[in-house]
Amino acid sequence: MGTNLSVQTEILTLEKIYSEDYQFSIPNYQRPYVWSDDDVLQLFRDIKEACRLQEPNYFIGTVLSSRQERDGERIYELIDGQQRTTTLMLMTIAFKRAGIKTNLTELATYVCANNKTKPRLQFDIREQVQALLGGLAGLEGYQVPSDDMIQNNPYLRQMGIALDVLIKEVKTLKSANGITAEQVGEYLYRQVQWVNNIVPKEMDLNRLFATMNTAGIQLEQADILKAKLFKHIKTDKAQYDAIWVACEHLDNYFERNVRKVFPNADWNSIKPEHLAVFDKARFGSEQSETNEGKCSGLSIAQLAQQVFGNASISNTKPELFETYELDVETIYCRPIIKFPLLLIHAYRVFLALEKHGDISPRLHSDRLLEIFEPLINGDEVMVKKFMLMLWQVRYQFDRWVVKWVEHDGSIESQLRLSYQSWSKSNGNYYINRTQRELNEIVLLQSVRNFTGERSAQYWVTPFITKLIQSGSEKVTDDEVLAWFEHIDNQMSLAECTQKEASFALASDIHFETRDWTVQVSYFNEERGTSFEHYWFQKLEYLLWKKAKSKQLTEDDSRKFRKYRITSKNSVEHVYPQHHEYQQKLDKAYLDGFGNLVLLSPSENSSYSNQDVGKKLIDFKNKDHFDSLKLWRFFVLKESKDWKDKDENVRIEEHKNRMMKVFSSHYPKS
Repeated sequence: MGTNLSVQTEILTLEKIYSEDYQFSIPNYQRPYVWSDDDVLQLFRDIKEACRLQEPNYFIGTVLSSRQERDGERIYELIDGQQRTTTLMLMTIAFKRAGIKTNLTELATYVCANNKTKPRLQFDIREQVQALLGGLAGLEGYQVPSDDMIQNNPYLRQMGIALDVLIKEVKTLKSANGITAEQVGEYLYRQVQWVNNIVPKEMDLNRLFATMNTAGIQLEQADILKAKLFKHIKTDKAQYDAIWVACEHLDNYFERNVRKVFPNADWNSIKPEHLAVFDKARFGSEQSETNEGKCSGLSIAQLAQQVFGNASISNTKPELFETYELDVETIYCRPIIKFPLLLIHAYRVFLALEKHGDISPRLHSDRLLEIFEPLINGDEVMVKKFMLMLWQVRYQFDRWVVKWVEHDGSIESQLRLSYQSWSKSNGNYYINRTQRELNEIVLLQSVRNFTGERSAQYWVTPFITKLIQSGSEKVTDDEVLAWFEHIDNQMSLAECTQKEASFALASDIHFETRDWTVQVSYFNEERGTSFEHYWFQKLEYLLWKKAKSKQLTEDDSRKFRKYRITSKNSVEHVYPQHHEYQQKLDKAYLDGFGNLVLLSPSENSSYSNQDVGKKLIDFKNKDHFDSLKLWRFFVLKESKDWKDKDENVRIEEHKNRMMKVFSSHYPKS
């Protein structure tokens, strides 16, 4: 009899892992833990939202493991999925260290056959990682490495950052409206699910792992959706396929994609504004009908055959479309959302403009097929109308929504907008891209991008709907900014959910909002690290607008020009909670909004628990501003009239000044 090489599949939850004594190990050929604090928080907040909506379960994907026997015990070696599994273990530790009593408390540890306790997740030959996980779980004999060791060890650094932001996020649940930390903990324990694919132990695991990392072949939900939608299209199939492909490749600018899929159009007469709406006479008349059989609107069976039955698939990775800038530096772009989420926003725009109701499921790319079910069950007319709307959405998305942009030779990308120009080179006309100067639209979109539910980006729906409704290619930056500030203000004060508010704005339907005078009371509370990150980032935007027109010192002006709104997930105290000289403030001021600032974990670690005077020196010695709120705090601290004031008075005055900045922006009722 031959060896059985079949793969076993099972559904796992943390409850099953605990009750059935699962152990996991990370083999030594795996890379370090690399999830950023953004990745970790996005997963946690998605789980929290699923809990709030009382969804039956939350699915986080699949892992691949090999069941091994070591010292008489069963252990699952993770071939693929270590990042998610490690993150789940860090979440359980975060609940324990935040003092939340749930079934997660002891999950990160495992009692061996000899009654010794060790971490449930083990890292082969990485003793420092074992020490970190064991120490954090509170096990005897495990010493948490020092802060310096964590910072300087690539296998520890991101774990330390992830755990730090998770603990703070769990603590904010204590004051969350409508949901408790205990409820989220129980949901995480019982209802978060994933698939464990168990390969036979006889399989060459190193070879399998290498193959998985190089093949990159999988059937995406967007491919399945396309196949289902294209079943309805009976005429002009190649044309609509080209529209889909032009919209699908988000790592390239729209006009480049369109030029690639409609090469026979008269590109010497096509100007940027001609791309706003699909014109069959301009783009589609030359589309060869012989391509009808070549379009990729295939059946599910055909797609599966392509993906799983053909080793030489030409389309496993997005085609690298050539660029057309001949005389300028090339700009590369990366979108803030992926194509499945763009499809969802396009569908919501379509529903709003067609005067239909919003989608029922939660906005998430993993629920793409469920979201599109009404259109999948629709007809050819509706599918074609949606495809034409998708074209318009993609055009506006490239024109007015920020992207991660980098130039040839640049080290890091930034969120920016670019503008199109039409120019002649070597006898032909081309649409070129030029990076725009940093402006208010970019910074306010950065606020929205880095806060709220980043897996949904609700603001995109009403923003693009308004742009399409404007019907003019002559809209100015000031007009677009005014629209976007209105959308942002309304969503920030909405009494309903962000999903409901965003669709109501797109559909021009009234919804209840808090008066700003009511919102002010929120900032008078002792919330500490539980203050929403959005309000810190929104304040950064308003301070930037205010400082932009001010006359600054040469040093401040230089630092201000470098300033960007970036991802920050750590609310920190300016006057520290644990003062190095044991000085203490009244709790009302210590945990008040005036004494708090939003930083990145690395920025926060650079200040530590130093005296505020030392923090001021460190802040001034940096070549950039960590935070404009912190800058204004230190400006007040150093001012002649306030140098000798009591700390409590200084904190309260700073808060009052920040409230004036907010109040000048929000309209009076």
